[in-house]
Amino acid sequence: MSVPRAARTPLLAVGCFLVAALLVLFAFDLRSWPQRLTHDDLRFRALHSHAGLWRSPSLLPGDPARIVLGLDEPIAYRRALQLFWFSRVGSAPDTRADLPTVRVRAEEALARLVSVGRTPQERSTAANLLGVLTVTTPTADSETQTQTLVRSAEYFQQAIAEDPTNVAAKLNLELVLRLRRPGKSGFNRDARGGFGFGKGRGAEVVGSGF
Repeated sequence: MSVPRAARTPLLAVGCFLVAALLVLFAFDLRSWPQRLTHDDLRFRALHSHAGLWRSPSLLPGDPARIVLGLDEPIAYRRALQLFWFSRVGSAPDTRADLPTVRVRAEEALARLVSVGRTPQERSTAANLLGVLTVTTPTADSETQTQTLVRSAEYFQQAIAEDPTNVAAKLNLELVLRLRRPGKSGFNRDARGGFGFGKGRGAEVVGSGF
């Protein structure tokens, strides 16, 4: 059954209005995302453990603006960095997860970035932080400590291979190699505290420095 010609014009007008409204909302979302990233990056710079950062400001279902802007990986990078910091403070304020859970989540997020990070700098930063997370995880015996040092050294070496300018990774690797020398037994709390995150390593994306 065809629509009478007299009714087509109002329907067409309604359709055009709906399309125009969707385009306005889409344009709003396209503008809102960069503002949200900038705002939350500054909040992260002021306090790494802020909860609820980089959440979608989209008014449209499905957040098409995020897809068009290609923000999935940049946001994943930011959240991996924050998970690392949650592991440092001992909990995630957004989920109230305990330290072991936070460490596992941080390790998984950083390991993914090491493989699929957008740039060598991001992959290098992720490998360095994964090395720090590994070497600062409490260990029960000397054999486990040795394995931990080997694994962390591999991460630091990978970070340097990805970005030879990553000074933090070089310093961390040097410290690990010192701890692995025969006769070294100082793998204690003070030694763990000596590992660095790197001034500005990977921080450009969120406008902050470690």
